[in-house]
Amino acid sequence: MAQESTYPKRYKFTDVQKKWIDYWKKEKIYSFNPKKRGKVFTMDTPPPFVSGTLHLGHVLNHSWIDFVARYNKMKGKNVYFPQGFDCHGLPVELAVEKNYGVSKYDRDEFLAKCHEWVEKNINNMTKQFDDLGYSTDWNHTYRTMNDNYKYKVQWSLLYFYKQGWLYREKFPTHFCVNCETSVAKAEVSYQDEHGKLWFLKLPIVGRNNGEHITIATTRPEYLEACVGVFIHPNDERYYHLSAAEIEIPFTNRTVRVETDSNVDMNFGTGIVYCCTYGDETDIKWKLEYNLDEIQIFTEDGHMNENSRYKGMTILEAREQIVKDLEDAGYLEDIKNHDHRIVVHSERSSCRKPIEFLPVYQWFINVKDFTEEIIESGEAMKWYPEKHKQRLIDWCKGLDWNWVISRQRVFGTPIPFWYCVKCGEIIPPNEKDLPLDPLKTPPPINECPKCKSKNLKGEKDICDCWIDSSITPLAIAKWLEDEDFFKKAYTNALVHRPQGYEIIRTWLFYTLFRCKKLTDKAPFAETMINGMVAGPDGRKMSKSFGNIVSPDEVMPEFGADAIRQWAAMGSLGDDYPFEYTWINIQSKQPVKEEVILKEMKNLPPKKFYNKYRRNYEQLTGASRLLTKVWNAYRLMKMNLDKVNLKEINLGEMNMNSIDHYIYSEFNKKLEAITRYFDEYNWHEGFALLRPFFWNEVCDNYIEAIKYRLNAEEEETRQTSLKIALNLFFNLLKIFAIFMPFITEEIHSIMFQQFTGLKSIHLDKWPKAYDNLSDERALEGNEALSVIKELRSIKSSLKIPLGEDVSRVIIFVKKDRIVGLENMKIDIKKTIRIDKLDVMDPSKEKTIKQEPDLKKVVEELEMTLYFYK
Repeated sequence: MAQESTYPKRYKFTDVQKKWIDYWKKEKIYSFNPKKRGKVFTMDTPPPFVSGTLHLGHVLNHSWIDFVARYNKMKGKNVYFPQGFDCHGLPVELAVEKNYGVSKYDRDEFLAKCHEWVEKNINNMTKQFDDLGYSTDWNHTYRTMNDNYKYKVQWSLLYFYKQGWLYREKFPTHFCVNCETSVAKAEVSYQDEHGKLWFLKLPIVGRNNGEHITIATTRPEYLEACVGVFIHPNDERYYHLSAAEIEIPFTNRTVRVETDSNVDMNFGTGIVYCCTYGDETDIKWKLEYNLDEIQIFTEDGHMNENSRYKGMTILEAREQIVKDLEDAGYLEDIKNHDHRIVVHSERSSCRKPIEFLPVYQWFINVKDFTEEIIESGEAMKWYPEKHKQRLIDWCKGLDWNWVISRQRVFGTPIPFWYCVKCGEIIPPNEKDLPLDPLKTPPPINECPKCKSKNLKGEKDICDCWIDSSITPLAIAKWLEDEDFFKKAYTNALVHRPQGYEIIRTWLFYTLFRCKKLTDKAPFAETMINGMVAGPDGRKMSKSFGNIVSPDEVMPEFGADAIRQWAAMGSLGDDYPFEYTWINIQSKQPVKEEVILKEMKNLPPKKFYNKYRRNYEQLTGASRLLTKVWNAYRLMKMNLDKVNLKEINLGEMNMNSIDHYIYSEFNKKLEAITRYFDEYNWHEGFALLRPFFWNEVCDNYIEAIKYRLNAEEEETRQTSLKIALNLFFNLLKIFAIFMPFITEEIHSIMFQQFTGLKSIHLDKWPKAYDNLSDERALEGNEALSVIKELRSIKSSLKIPLGEDVSRVIIFVKKDRIVGLENMKIDIKKTIRIDKLDVMDPSKEKTIKQEPDLKKVVEELEMTLYFYK
């Protein structure tokens, strides 16, 4: 898409972005060619949940992913870069109920609306990916809700069943009563809470005078489910209680006192009660001591028929039982107590307490294979290495198998039936997959174990991690194209980019499942990013008032600026998106506490009419875009004055300043390549930006301007060719981070020389050869002198384009020859009528006082400057 020779004065990113997005699609610039020879570099990109919009966490994550793809393409690898979408999950169900008014109990219509909602959101998110300059091949996208994907998921479950790794069992599992579904241990976390500690008096059976024990608990509502009382065997205070019977208030039951070394003697009174089920310890004690099981909670967070508080919510029951205990004389004391509770952390909008409910669930045995998972993790390269320990720690601390069933509607059906009478599992025929066991009859008419004909299809659906843990296989066309699968998985170098917060879920489960399904560890390497935080370092949250949507900043700054922001994030660490609040009228900064107060008190429209965010990072990124645009515009203006047919160097007579800047480019290229090979975008970009801005634009361009404007055509051509070659190599490096502006500049200036449809089809720059270290030193010295003299002219308020009468440089004898060789460059650049280079011993012979004398200690020279 060659453009006319005009180079606009200003870079208008809005028009440029739309043009190149359309062009890249039309010309298939990012298409993957599976027939290309060589090993494939497969990217197993995280499928974002179809929330409807990308957030800044997505922008950071997927910008880095795009950097990986672009860099490895430039290094000559055949990069396979698909992008899919994680479609299933509770948020979709809630959105459908809210926006369409359809009940999940009207199953067929509800599922149809879920599909409709997801497709709408995918369209929007796909556009946002395009707007970001994301170089995926959309011909290889996937949706976890599509039948071909469900087939692979269900096939994998059938395989796991046949291997004896999948089973159905009634067992107390983590259960979110707010979301009304079980969750895996990896989907919960601890949260600090200011709570209470209630001290309850429980009567000792058979003792006179009202003798009792006192237990301390944070969950008095569990009293009716108490099935045991425990003390530590070494606690001398309670030797007399061994084997005693304890009466449980408000029930007709007594429980026995047991001893166990897991009791914390320093918590409360040192006596604890075991309830079914308050925590994981209760579960262990119940099994170890063969205690009863009393379930008092419903799946929607109410008290059931086993409680005198039936129908109340859990919190309502807590309040009422405390009142009843006090009235009956069983409440001894209440103290404030800070403690940690288990919450549903997978969904930031939930974060409600987790209960342990004994319900029938489907499990996959993962505990027995944690060493294999560690082996797969150890075989990978980790960027950064420090995050590998997260996986190892999770594997070694795992004491639960994977609960894969969810009590929801929109998801991959668990493709099994079971016998209602004896619980025997009825597997499907492989040829019938994918299927919904609620709609499809079982392949047999009676239970093979007990001969009962009461066979029931499973209504639960799969955990979303069951879907996403086969993404490396799905994108490689597993079970559908054997040749493609070998090329994109079996024989490929598979790269996994992701955030550290899902190492214990997505990465853990993928390593496990793919190794079991293919007998091959899926990944050669993984790149780990952190999470985006607000300017105060806290995670972005509505409650903190620090959330910023990409839609707020993209129209003002454009994709290239936002991608620059992403590039400056440190590998594996959280990264703040910095901004300050400004009062629009006074243009003064406003403190955070004032903003939070105003957010609560003012309607949104009034608030944003009064305050706005000032994005310092993006403003700085925009300045670089302007610098790039103007620098290449200057080169284009010079290109229009000469007739250049190519910019390859060949045998050319290079100036010492050219030797220096090329040598410096080589050093930067080597370091940047080393950083990029390790996906350390921050360090690489931190070298690139100042080199281009300071060394190339501020120093080198100024030093060659006189040659670019020379009378001799050959001088102008040679100098411009040398400069353009350097500028094009720099442009190719910038293209990783700033795909739009670099494509625009390439089309205007360089496409006539490269013949390529896109700069994004070019190769990574190579180091320049045949450079002279001696001449590079001369060039460095000349540029250092030019920089100092420009500074002097500026301090004396002399325009850079105005002549000065004389300059004398005093340096040691061994440096005089080198500076003499560079006199023309210094004179022409600074516009000096007479320039002398002398030994310091001659300084006393100079009778005329300079307008300014400057001793430059770091250069070991003295400058005499005459206007």
